[in-house]
Amino acid sequence: MVITIDGPCASGKSTVAQMLARTLGIYYLNTGALYRAVAYLLVTHCGYSENTLKEVTEENVRLCVNHDFLRYEYDAVHGWKVFYHNENITTYLKDCAVDRSVALISPIPFVRKLVTEVQHRIAAEHDAVIEGRDSGSVVFPHANHKFFLTALLQVRAQRWQQDQEKRGHVFTLQEAEKAVEERDSKDASRTFCPLLIAQGAQVIDNSALSLDQTVDAMISFIQKKVV
Repeated sequence: MVITIDGPCASGKSTVAQMLARTLGIYYLNTGALYRAVAYLLVTHCGYSENTLKEVTEENVRLCVNHDFLRYEYDAVHGWKVFYHNENITTYLKDCAVDRSVALISPIPFVRKLVTEVQHRIAAEHDAVIEGRDSGSVVFPHANHKFFLTALLQVRAQRWQQDQEKRGHVFTLQEAEKAVEERDSKDASRTFCPLLIAQGAQVIDNSALSLDQTVDAMISFIQKKVV
């Protein structure tokens, strides 16, 4: 079984997806972690900089996603982890420098193609909740259940602002709204795999919902579809 959760920046996809996976007792795949891993490895192992990442070669990306080297793991107790050559690189993927790097490589078609292959390999081995921005529309168009999670801009900006504060970065609400709006615009306007609502996806606006209420709504839709 594959369940996809797509949606814009700061809509709560990652947290909700992990909660849903734990509730259902299945695997959780953080697609963003895979892209972050590639971005991190291109800089640290392949010698790229933020100035040269747009010129990345397919050969180098293939090296980063090689299944003999790159390993994604998940369990309900410890969450997700990413390893490269058996080194746990998870903590490095949350750095702000990786934020900037992943924004440069994620729109590149062959990067998305190669990361998609990794996702398919993982999903072939597990029932999984998979979250991203094109999981239901492009990566798993035949998923058993599809959701598109969203919220009002101001609500998402506040969530983004709070997340950045946890990382030690302070932004005003106005700055947060601008950052989220810019990310929305980039995701929606990119020519390859833009952010959109997948055909057959159930749209959930969680502006006024708690995390538990959001998960409950998803489970309700899943149960209705199964019945």
